Amino acid sequence: MEKSEIKIEKSEVLRYLGHRGQTLDGQTLQMLDECISEMLGAIRPRFVYRLFDIRQSGAGVELISSGVVLRGESIKRHLCGCERCALMAATLGIEADSLISRCEHRSMTRAVMLDACASDCIEKVCDTAEREIKEAARREGFNTKFRFSAGYGDLPLEHQGEIIAALNASKQIGLTVTADNIMIPRKSVTAVIGFTKAAADVKDKCSVCENRENCEYRR
Repeated sequence: MEKSEIKIEKSEVLRYLGHRGQTLDGQTLQMLDECISEMLGAIRPRFVYRLFDIRQSGAGVELISSGVVLRGESIKRHLCGCERCALMAATLGIEADSLISRCEHRSMTRAVMLDACASDCIEKVCDTAEREIKEAARREGFNTKFRFSAGYGDLPLEHQGEIIAALNASKQIGLTVTADNIMIPRKSVTAVIGFTKAAADVKDKCSVCENRENCEYRR
């Protein structure tokens, strides 16, 4: 994926920063423009995905021939009626992490703004991967569910490592996971997208989040 395909949206960066319509001074707006430019220069966006046949099991959802069983009632409900799925992983690369880390020693305000820029970036990379996966699903005669990540509902974060292994994402895109289930690079995402013969899923992914009622972003 080419970084030129990504456009950071100021409105999204401000949303991540908790902005609620306050008037911003010229210095802040200049810093925002600078951070957007710096982050776009640093990122190395990449993604990888694989398709699997799936079946429901007592413990959750089995990805056939992968050795992965996605555990929990949330993923069972989400993939109910699905015959296949895509596992995906996306990252901005370690350069984005390094940029934020270096800035923390000089200006935490700027570092927080850079982090928000990176959050918008990784969403854009995931959206690009999801569009490609939806096209793959369409060619096979399927619609898709929205992407569902470890940590949503009761899907354990421990699946991060299994998904990375199933995708060979360490070799493919340089993505690893620590013993504490933290992905390196930090601005990375893993997810599963179900393939279904039913109508395309437009349900709000916030509906499965346990923090739905207290989420600052929803407010």
